[in-house]
Amino acid sequence: MRHYRVYSDTALAVGAQAELDKGAAKHLAAVLRVRLGDTITVFNGDGFNYLCSVLEITRSALSVSITSRSHPENESNLSTTLGLAVSKGDRFEWAIKKATELGVTSIAPLLTQRVDVRLPPDRWAKKRSHWQQVVIAACEQSGRAFVPTVCDANPLANWLPTLDADTRFVLDPRAVGAAKPADKPNNIALLIGPEGGLTDEEVALAKTNNFIGWPLGPRILRTETAPIAALSIIGATWGDLNTFH
Repeated sequence: MRHYRVYSDTALAVGAQAELDKGAAKHLAAVLRVRLGDTITVFNGDGFNYLCSVLEITRSALSVSITSRSHPENESNLSTTLGLAVSKGDRFEWAIKKATELGVTSIAPLLTQRVDVRLPPDRWAKKRSHWQQVVIAACEQSGRAFVPTVCDANPLANWLPTLDADTRFVLDPRAVGAAKPADKPNNIALLIGPEGGLTDEEVALAKTNNFIGWPLGPRILRTETAPIAALSIIGATWGDLNTFH
C-alpha cells in the first residue's frame, strides 16, 4: 500500500486528533483518494514527521489521529540564506524549488536594477504566497520536515543590512577568485543576480556589506542554474552533501 506524506498548517501533537487544513484535506481526499483508517504522514514545518490515521473524511474536512512522531534527521547544520533576484517566467520558481531540495534555509526574492518584473504591492503578496507553496511542495517531495521561509520581495539595498551571516558570497563572474574561509561557517548568505547579472554598483554595495566576490567557474551560468551550482558546492564543502568516505 502506498504511503502518503503531506504538509498541513495545523498544530500537531502525539495522542491528539487534528483537522487538517482545507488544502491538505482536499488533496488527500479528492486527489490521493485516501480512505478511513489509512496511514499517512503529516508535517507542519516544525521539523518532525507525524504518523497519522485517517479518522473522518467529509466534503470540506479531513481529521486524523496522531500516533507518533519522528525526526527525519535530514537538515544540515549549516544555515543558508539565498538572496535571488526575481526573474520572469518559471525560472524563479524552478530555482527556489531546487534550492529547497538542496537544503536552503530561507529565500529572499530581490529586486535589483536589471529585474524586469513590475507588480503592484498586492500582486507581490500573492507571488510570495505562491512561492511559499512551491517550497512546501518541494519539501513534500524531498522529505524535509522543516519548511524554508520565503521572505517579502525587497530591493537589494533594503535586504543587505538585515543579514546575520558570518560568511557572505556574491556571484560575480568578473571576480578573480574567492578565498575559502579559514573556519567552517555556521551560516552563509548567497547573493545571485538576475538575467544580465548585478550591476557594478550593486556588486560594490554587496562588498561594502562584507560579501566576497565569487566567480564560481569559467562559464557564465543562467540565473536559475547558478543557485543549484553554488548551493551544491557550499553543501559539499561545509554542509551535508559530501557523502563520500
